[in-house]
Amino acid sequence: MAVRSVPIKRKLIQMVENHFPEFHFVSELGGIYGFVREQPGYWYDYLPINRYFQGGRGVMSINWYWLGGGYVPDWYEWNGISNTPWRILAWPAQQPDPNEPPSQLAAPGHDAVVCYQTGSLAQVDQALEVLRDKLERYALPALDCPIRPSDERRIQQWGLLAQHILPQLQLLEIQAPEEYKELKTWQKRTAQRQKRGMNENVPSILARWREEIRQLPGFAEQWDISPTLQNETFNWFTHALYLHP
Repeated sequence: MAVRSVPIKRKLIQMVENHFPEFHFVSELGGIYGFVREQPGYWYDYLPINRYFQGGRGVMSINWYWLGGGYVPDWYEWNGISNTPWRILAWPAQQPDPNEPPSQLAAPGHDAVVCYQTGSLAQVDQALEVLRDKLERYALPALDCPIRPSDERRIQQWGLLAQHILPQLQLLEIQAPEEYKELKTWQKRTAQRQKRGMNENVPSILARWREEIRQLPGFAEQWDISPTLQNETFNWFTHALYLHP
């Protein structure tokens, strides 16, 4: 009988919540556990952690492809980070910290995997302690670094969008749950059909927000002449509603 991975999800979530309580578990997608920390101004830090099991060996690691932040509460990005104008990546120093304690479960450095199981031998608690150290030593300092001025200029308009729309979305979910559900259904159905239109058969609330967005700095100058900007805004709404097509 093939060896199966021991359960680690509950213990992983508990470890993050105990040691990094500002991060909350949001979702799991394809063996990636996504944790999110909300900051002032509707900025969100993304802390994704990989879990991989094959051939009787199980490992965990920091997912540097998605670790970063953005002006939307959803950590996952299916279009690739380079095509996502409202978020940035966070990168650590490339050299391992010379003060990192040695471990038989992981090599030193930010991108090393942490082994929690080899065959029937599982060392989940020990592996989580090594992972905790790597998060504290590499991931959090990278997330806490100031945003570079070039990135700040690039994403500034999306901050204005988030501050304008996200409070209204949150209020809509509380005060008009049926209308909120209708919006989510329309957004997901349209995204699954790979349509990016905000101009045809949109729910009334989204039609109103579209007109408000057209007046925001960074959008007013480009909206009518940039289908790309309209598509990006549609995609932003998909993430704002936590939808994964």
